[in-house]
Amino acid sequence: MPRLTARERREGYQREYSFQKRHGKPFFPNAVFHDTIVSLIVVALIMGMAILWHAQFGAIPAEATAERIGGLLGPAYEAKADPGVLGYDPRPDWYFFFLFELLRIFKTPELLIVGSIIIPTIWMVLLIGWPFIDRNPDRRLSRRPIALALGVTVPIVLLTLTFYGSKAPGAAGQASTEPGAAAFAGGACSTCHTLANAGTAGNVGPVLDSANPDYATALNFITNGKGGMPSFKATYTADEISCLAGYVATWAAAKGTTPGPQAASAKATYPASCTKAGGLFAGTATNAVGP
Repeated sequence: MPRLTARERREGYQREYSFQKRHGKPFFPNAVFHDTIVSLIVVALIMGMAILWHAQFGAIPAEATAERIGGLLGPAYEAKADPGVLGYDPRPDWYFFFLFELLRIFKTPELLIVGSIIIPTIWMVLLIGWPFIDRNPDRRLSRRPIALALGVTVPIVLLTLTFYGSKAPGAAGQASTEPGAAAFAGGACSTCHTLANAGTAGNVGPVLDSANPDYATALNFITNGKGGMPSFKATYTADEISCLAGYVATWAAAKGTTPGPQAASAKATYPASCTKAGGLFAGTATNAVGP
């Protein structure tokens, strides 16, 4: 498409303006009427949702700090926060799920600013500034591929992040006192893997409760690495690696205090290797599974 000069653009605009002035619809009353109807519909929708929410309120609780239940649109108000509850799982409102997922992806301190500030800012600047960047007057989508791609990609990405953010586990829980749990939760393992017994919610590597590796598999992965997982043989001693492998094999897919289905594969070394490793690896459990 040839690039027009300033004079040609001005003349084209004047011709279009003259045509619309003769044949187009006036702002008043046409546009004003349409905007008024849409505004009334939006206000009526908000009022209807507020009435529905209020109509589904439960009885006022006897305790002033208790929650008052609601219906489809949520409770009237939640219970007063209890600082003594250690297992609380804080989660954002649904319209922040996309940001919640971004922070799960960019979780290291060096990358937090990327997920929380830089990427959302780039999206907003593109959406706000695109009408000023792309000034093509053609309204046919086939002739505006870049604008079409931007307009479709951003909502898809936001909806995808919102979906995965809604399904993602919240804050990491509290690690158990089993041998190896504190070392697993306090080391590099927690940033990549989800393991319920350790209270971790990493989303980079496999969910260990689903993968459920046996001792030999866990030992090989921790020692030698594979795929995106690095080798830790230069980071941990042999006893520490054996302790972590035994802990994963024993407590992956565990049901409460009942070890997982691969626990038998680690009985020869776990928890003896954790005792030898000492420190965080030793744990404080009195019901440790061992030979």
